[in-house]
Amino acid sequence: MKENTIHIYGPTFSNFVRSVMIVCEEKEIPYTVGFEVEGQEIAFKGEQHLQLHPFGKIPILIENKPQHETFTLPETASICRYLDSDNILQPENELAHARHDALCAHISIDIDKVLLREYLMEFAFPKGENNSVRFDVVANVQEKVATTLAIIEKIVNEDSALSSEQFTIADALLAPMLHYISCLPVGYNVLPDYPALEQYLEKLMTRPSCQKVLIAKKL
Repeated sequence: MKENTIHIYGPTFSNFVRSVMIVCEEKEIPYTVGFEVEGQEIAFKGEQHLQLHPFGKIPILIENKPQHETFTLPETASICRYLDSDNILQPENELAHARHDALCAHISIDIDKVLLREYLMEFAFPKGENNSVRFDVVANVQEKVATTLAIIEKIVNEDSALSSEQFTIADALLAPMLHYISCLPVGYNVLPDYPALEQYLEKLMTRPSCQKVLIAKKL
């Protein structure tokens, strides 16, 4: 019988696509990734994409189940929890499990908004004249970045999913963001100001899953 096939719709440079890729690597789940699905290109925010996700977001899990209809699932944290059906990447304790879910929401919503959407995106897709980085925009958000990184460092230093020896979905969500910051030019890679976060990222990068997926070029 043909096995289920997993496809992650989205570009490999997306931090959330990378989070799902890391989970697949950790779970040893074979997968493909990209905008081409079963030999057909699905345009980003095109009609077919909007049928898969009404708000045109990525990633989207597309699972081809033999003898069943194709299963699609949007939203990164939901995809990761679905792939982790045996809960290996989630705390077993009920209260710790609930706190982990809340942490995943913070990372996916609040932390991503500041670190990725407001800070890193200006380097990755600059909107200044001749596609130059708008350093005034970067300067305006640096205080928020500092506050956000301080919050993450506090969580890393506390008894939390991020300080656990167990690799979790929260780690998979956060790792691409911190790795991208570490790739910024001198003066904009602010991780050295947060030694606990640097050590945390170094520890994550010892994992084969992170070494394979987090291979971004310098921004």
